[in-house]
This record gives sequence, structure tokens and C-alpha cells, in this order.
Amino acid sequence: MPRFLLGWILGLGGNAIGLLLAALILGDSFQINGATGFIVSVVVFAILSALFTWLVLKFLVRNAGSIVALTGLLSTFLALLITSILTDGLDIDGWGWVWGTLIVWILGMFIWLLPGPWRTYKKDAPGPR
Repeated sequence: MPRFLLGWILGLGGNAIGLLLAALILGDSFQINGATGFIVSVVVFAILSALFTWLVLKFLVRNAGSIVALTGLLSTFLALLITSILTDGLDIDGWGWVWGTLIVWILGMFIWLLPGPWRTYKKDAPGPR
């Protein structure tokens, strides 16, 4: 299985956990509606999050490389916004936008930092020269 696919599956699981955690913590301001709505929302969110991360990163690197760290946060917010508009599985109100974005983004960053075979980089092993 290709590494990017393993990474995407891990990201999908992280997004699912992040959305569930945000719904549990935030209650009425961040609601998940049913199992089917949740699954559709997770898939749509994962696709949009990957797309927005790529687009925002491409824009920021070209125009303001020093604020690349905000790429994930902005992408998470945009993906949540579009997912809540396109699907019936996710309802976000009031402060749920701020706190939900932060919860999902922080968990996504944690999952992204996990080492494993899905990483596209390899460290050079020390050896004889």
C-alpha cells in the first residue's frame, strides 16, 4: 500500500476522532447527526482538509512563507465550514466554530506527528563512511 494512502487513512481516523471529541466536549455548539451523517462528514472533511491544506500552503509559501504554521488551522476551519454546509451530519454554532476548529486541528497535528511507515521522509541511518 502506498505511503500517501496510509497517511491519508491515518488522517481520516484522526479527523474522525477529532470530530467526535469536539462533539463530546462542546455539546450543543458542535453536533454530529447520526452515524451515516458522521461517516459522510468525516470523508468530506478529510478530502476538503487535504485540498485546502494544499491550496493554502501553496498560496502562503508564494506570498508569505513566515506564516505557514497557520496553514493547518485555516484549512481546518475552511473544511469544517464547507462540510457543515454540504452535509447534514455536522451542525456547528457560535463558539463551536472556534473551539471545534482548535480541537480538530490540535488532534490532527498530533496524529500528523506520529512516526510510522506512512511518512514520506526517511532519516539517513548512520553507517560506515
